[in-house]
Amino acid sequence: MSQTEQARFDLTSQELWSIFEARRVKAPELKGPDLLVSAIAGYIRNRRPMVGRLREAANRVAALEEEIHALGSAQFREAVMDTQALARTGKLVGPALDRAVALAREAVWRSLGLRPYDVQVMGALAMHEGMIAEMATGEGKTIAAAMIASLFAMEGKPVHVITVNDYLVQRDATEMAPIYDLLGLKVGYVIHESTPSDRYDHYRRNIVYVTSKELVADFLRDQIQLGTLRNAPQTMIGSLMYRHIGRQLLVPGLFRVIVDEADSLLIDEAVTPLIISNSPDENPNEALYVAADELARKLRRGEHFTIDRTIRHVELTDAGRDKLEELCAGSGFWKGARRREELVTLALSAHYCYIRDEHYLVTEDKKVQIIDEFTGRVMADRSWRHGLHQAVEVKEGVPVTADKENLARLSFQRFFRQYPKMAGMTGTAWEAAGELWQIYRRPVVRIPTNKPCIRVQLPTRMFDTAEEKWQAVVQRVCELNDKGVPVLVGTRSVLASEEVSRRLMAAGRPHRVLNATQTAQEASIVAEAGQKGRITVATNMAGRGTDIKLGRGVAEIGGLHVIATEPHTSHRVDRQLYGRAARQGDPGCAQMFCSAEDDLFYRHGYLIRKAWRAIGPDRLIAMCQAKAERLARFNRKQVLKQDEIMDQSMPF
Repeated sequence: MSQTEQARFDLTSQELWSIFEARRVKAPELKGPDLLVSAIAGYIRNRRPMVGRLREAANRVAALEEEIHALGSAQFREAVMDTQALARTGKLVGPALDRAVALAREAVWRSLGLRPYDVQVMGALAMHEGMIAEMATGEGKTIAAAMIASLFAMEGKPVHVITVNDYLVQRDATEMAPIYDLLGLKVGYVIHESTPSDRYDHYRRNIVYVTSKELVADFLRDQIQLGTLRNAPQTMIGSLMYRHIGRQLLVPGLFRVIVDEADSLLIDEAVTPLIISNSPDENPNEALYVAADELARKLRRGEHFTIDRTIRHVELTDAGRDKLEELCAGSGFWKGARRREELVTLALSAHYCYIRDEHYLVTEDKKVQIIDEFTGRVMADRSWRHGLHQAVEVKEGVPVTADKENLARLSFQRFFRQYPKMAGMTGTAWEAAGELWQIYRRPVVRIPTNKPCIRVQLPTRMFDTAEEKWQAVVQRVCELNDKGVPVLVGTRSVLASEEVSRRLMAAGRPHRVLNATQTAQEASIVAEAGQKGRITVATNMAGRGTDIKLGRGVAEIGGLHVIATEPHTSHRVDRQLYGRAARQGDPGCAQMFCSAEDDLFYRHGYLIRKAWRAIGPDRLIAMCQAKAERLARFNRKQVLKQDEIMDQSMPF
């Protein structure tokens, strides 16, 4: 074997071994006293005085600034090489770590002309210790992540930086590339359009920017390539006998990961497993879904079925089962009670529990695409399981896609726990600190803002009906627009954004709409939302990751005004929307408008929603959000249990 072949074999063996090691990581099942002890430990870790220690470390880094800044180009490269040598041998601690962070800070200054604030250094140091850093909107999380990704990459293994969409993947990788180049590191990125050869190349660079969906999908494809290799001997024998396997694997192991918008990915999206599946060319079950839809239309709500909107569940009554048996009398396939009831229940769920332009949209080429309820973005190439997607397609009268055969499945919770070291950052993590500790063993630290936040939180305004709410929202927008104040109107769904847009058009107010149907223009629309007299209507946290800078003269009239038109199931999402106003010490205001007909109250406070005057709007919102969060946590625990079952029954 030549030296080149030996090196290639060693790399292949390392990659195969890393993936095998990742597959051995199981989700710990804590019960009884163990669960209580873990919860207490997490409570203590999350509340110990970390900020003071991080500030002291940032001060030590600042003390090195003058010395590092005076280094010439050759001396700087030599200092970087010395730091890399220490990192590769695991000696990047104490004074050596302070110096490494100072070098990364200087690299930002020399390459981008920006001097990272002390709070950004604090955030980077927190992430280096494997924490989730809560940093407010506009505090420079992208640069903080670049600094710490550089230190991780100096250890000689690939670092994955996870962000929320392909636009931010490309933007951040391109804008941060000069920093990495100065530190002798190669950066790559993987997006949906990346070819297999590009993916293979970029995943082997020092730092890789990628969305969670693309990374997990590529990891699952690798697992399918590995087939039934389950243990160390099989892995090594397989790598000896089938060297081509290593050349086909995309992801060379899981070593270090930095998760942007960590609460969204690790908590909100954790209940949705990513599934690799294949689709037959034909759908032999299409006629069954169509027939089930016709049967569902003959049933009456209340008499034949009931709906639990809290969990979007349809339950047939005894009268409904009798009615189905009567309708299906004499039909061969439909004689089976279980089969017909399952299919008809799916059809009823599609009609009554899933709303067009709120839970999904229909594209111009007549395809049903799911809308992520937490981000407002279209989840391309995803579909509901167990026939629900086909039931929605029949409901909308579009071509019915074939039932898919699942080849591999992995939840985000299961995947990210496979990394030996994980860190993250977000603007809202504190409310989920307990769960982040229980699931990922990651403590949360709240990094102070560089400048004091002077955002004004106006009192919540609540109404009995949605009509009253929309009238009040438009009236308030017009009042602010008359003064030239820029307004960002946040909505929970595409349907709501279109409703606001229709009313603003009727009022003669020019505006821009950003919802799940316009993701291509997302960043530019959001970035301009702070200009004088601008009205922007956006679903949920569309444009998350894009700064809104105030236009000339806007600060003098109060800054950006954010209007939330409906509370979300999580207070964290409301806080993310409020955080768009008053970034980096700018002035700004935020206010919630809601009605007793809003989805949160209808699903999680149906019996008490009309008593909002007695309870108080803010207290009612908190009560309903607490109930919604409990349900969400239960669902995430169920996903963990499913992961355990999959671990025991499947090789990937």
